Amino acid sequence: MDLKLEDLPPQTITIVFGRGAPEVPQVFTDGPSDSPHRYRDGSLCMWYPYDPAEQRWTFKNGPAALLGLVVAHLLREEWWRCTDEWPGPEAPH
Repeated sequence: MDLKLEDLPPQTITIVFGRGAPEVPQVFTDGPSDSPHRYRDGSLCMWYPYDPAEQRWTFKNGPAALLGLVVAHLLREEWWRCTDEWPGPEAPH
């Protein structure tokens, strides 16, 4: 999916639903990659996988909610790149 928002560089988002853990999709982007909230493979760390369901995305929330979380995460990353402050909750890595 191509993402074009006024406050973000244009980028392509790829969402991968794995067979082993489909409720924990991997989200990749070809945009800027410097971020304190990325996994080693480059995927976005948008929530702590062991958080209760109400604190992370589930299938029940639907695709629009997942896309909203992706956009919010990318905006937080951009804010962090500009200010060196993460504007939102953080979980241990």
